[in-house]
This record gives sequence, C-alpha cells and structure tokens, in this order.
Amino acid sequence: MNFKTLALTAAIGLGAQAHAACPTWADTLGTIEGKEACGLNDSAAYSGNLLLSADKLWVLQGGVFIGGDNTDKGVLTIEPGTKIVGSKGADFLVISRGSEIYAEGTVNAPIVFTTSNTGNTARGQWGGLIINGNAPINTCGNYSDAAPCEATGEGPGAKGTGVYGGNDPEDNSGVLKYVRVEFAGFEVSPDNELNGIAFQGVGRGTLVDYIQVHKNSDDGVEFFGGTVDVKHVLLTGNRDDSMDWTSGWRGRAQFVIIDQFEDAANNGIEADSLKSPMDATPRSNPILSNFTILGSKGAAAKGGSSVLLRRGSGVEFNNSIFQAAKKGCLDIDDAPTAASGEILFIGNFINCVKPFEAEEGEAWSVADFFTSADANELTDPMLNGYVPAVGSPVVNLGDVTPFSLDPNNDRHGTWFSFVDYAGAVKDANDTWYKGWTNLARN
Repeated sequence: MNFKTLALTAAIGLGAQAHAACPTWADTLGTIEGKEACGLNDSAAYSGNLLLSADKLWVLQGGVFIGGDNTDKGVLTIEPGTKIVGSKGADFLVISRGSEIYAEGTVNAPIVFTTSNTGNTARGQWGGLIINGNAPINTCGNYSDAAPCEATGEGPGAKGTGVYGGNDPEDNSGVLKYVRVEFAGFEVSPDNELNGIAFQGVGRGTLVDYIQVHKNSDDGVEFFGGTVDVKHVLLTGNRDDSMDWTSGWRGRAQFVIIDQFEDAANNGIEADSLKSPMDATPRSNPILSNFTILGSKGAAAKGGSSVLLRRGSGVEFNNSIFQAAKKGCLDIDDAPTAASGEILFIGNFINCVKPFEAEEGEAWSVADFFTSADANELTDPMLNGYVPAVGSPVVNLGDVTPFSLDPNNDRHGTWFSFVDYAGAVKDANDTWYKGWTNLARN
C-alpha cells in the first residue's frame, strides 16, 4: 500500500492566513458553503500528522483511512468548529489500529460529521466514523495473550473498515470530545449498513466524552469488543439500535440519553457477547450508569425493547430510567445469558406498559433479574423530556441512593461520577446535552 506522508508544518496555529488554500496532501475542490473545500480520498492511507482546520470544509471521498494497520502511524487532529462531510454514500472515515484521532470540539464549537446535502435530514446519506484499536475481542472463541484475536470490520470490499483487536486493553486511539455524527449509516451492501460511530477493539486509553449520533440509518454507536469508556452520550432518532455491543465489550458508560423517534427505531440497547460460542472470553460485560432510555410512542410508532440482553452478554446497570418501550422494557434471551451470573440491576426505574418481555420456552424469569435486586422500582420517573419533574422519585435520593459503584473495585475504579440521582439528567440546570447537539426531530 502507498502512504501519503503528511507534515505538520509551522503554519499550524498562525491564523486564517495560513489556511488560505488546501494543503498539498488534500484535493482542492473549490468553494462550498462559503469555504475552501478540501478533499480526502480513498486512493491511499494517510500517515504522519494531519490537521483539519475549521476554516475549511473537509470532504470525504470514499473510504478514507488514517494510518496503516499498526504501521505508518497517522495522527489526525481536528480543530473545534470543523465540519467534515460525506456525499456519495460509501464515504467514511477510519482510524486504523495504531493511529490516533484528536477531535476536541467545545460546547460552542463542536466538530460535526454530516452530509454535504445541506438541509437534507434523511438517514443514510454517507457512511460514518470508525475507530479500530488493539484491545481484546472474543470473535475467535476464547482469548489468548499468545494469539490475540483479530477481526475485519463491516464495510465494502475485502478490506471492509479495517482490522481490529489485539492484546492491549489500555490502547489509546485518541480523543473524541464534543463530536456530532449525523445522517450517516449508508447501506454499503444488502443488510450491511455502517454505524454512526463504530468502536472496534478500542482501548480504555481513548477519551470519549460528549458525543452525539443523530438519525443514523443503522445503529447509533456500536462497540465491537474492546474496553473503551464513554461519557455524556446522546443518541437520537437512530433507525436500528441506539447502542449496540458485541464481541466482548468490557467498557463503562455514564450519562447516556437514548431518544427513539416514532418513524424508525429498534431496541434502545441490543447487547451481545458472541453468537457462538456464547460463553467465549472475554464475555461482554460493561458497567453502565445514569442512562435515560426513551422509547418511541404512539400506536404506529416503530421500536423494540429498552434493553435486549442476549448471546451470553452480561451487564451491570445502575441508576437508570427505562421508559415507554414498544415491546417489554427488559428482555433477556438465550440460556447462556441468563446463566452467566453477570447480570446486575441496581437503582433503576422502569415505566413501560409491559415491563418485561418473555418468550415461550424460557426457563428463567426476566422479572426476577430486576425485582430481586436492591432499589429497583416499577414506577413513573415523572420526566419532562429528559428532565425529572418536581417530586420525581429519581432525584434527591440522598442517603438512600442505590448507587453501587465502588472506587475500590478494580472494574469500577474512580472513572464514574458519583451522583445521588437516576437517569442521565439531574434537573433543569443540568444542560450537558444542549448547545453542541442537533435536537431536531424532523
């Protein structure tokens, strides 16, 4: 493979004059939306240092790869306020194993990945963002340090969206902060659509905080194994599952809003470990806290369960709200899932017409996983949108808070914010999901 070597010159940081034209490593596309448009293409992977500045419009042309697979490292830095667009459908951005992305926006200047079709809010207009890492996955069966598992990501052609997986749970793929991905999820082949953001074997050395996926045609975010942690996540109007995990994801997540739209939705969360064998190691078993999952409403609305656990996945779910799922709020499929011993619900609130889903022939009670644990409630959380109303049972829990996370527990650690409320939003003054996001419902 040929590589484009990119020099990070002294021009970085010198102001608008330094950005008068596209850099030599980018295609010059003329003026679009009042800005100089610069293209990144799929003819070769990019290595070295690459800066996407906010004074340009950056255009993805096909599958754009940053770095080779654990070779010819690329470091992609994106300035606050930068807009990156795809137009042809199969336009997507891949951060390869061993390379890094530093996309650090701000609340007033988020980094936006979107369509070039200005004003068109349809789903599936371009591909999405894919990050590949060297953290463990389980798709080979049982994990071995001597022969760590690898897989190839979904996507067009033999290369797909690149190779992921390895033996480094601390692997660092960079930073995503105040990043929005919208109108993506192009179907690259029948039944093969891209996720808004795919975390493929990504390690916990990666910082992910304040991300949104809005109106994606497939899943909002999906974790393919790995150990990456995510905080302040907004998933709105995604056609398939809002959050999906598989292949042994063992990360953590806190402050997550899932808001399903009536026209297209599946499960709030679809959780797998591995289809076969379901007890492969590492087993998917994330620790989650402070989720607000709002199902779609109305007789004609689409939708599935708030949470579907299956194919051997475990989960620890703390201080969260599940409301108004079209199917049962909580569904647990497959005997190895129910028998895993790694399903725990503490301090959660369910408010669904049908709280628990059950299929014929199941030898376990889904309700038992919820009602037998401490401080779970079947009650109305009294929400106004994402915000608890005055008098809601999910706020001001004080000394009786069911928050179970222990900073002395190796898996919990000190990463979680310790709070005294359930759900992703404390009150009307808690506006972390505003300002940098797209909240439009059409």
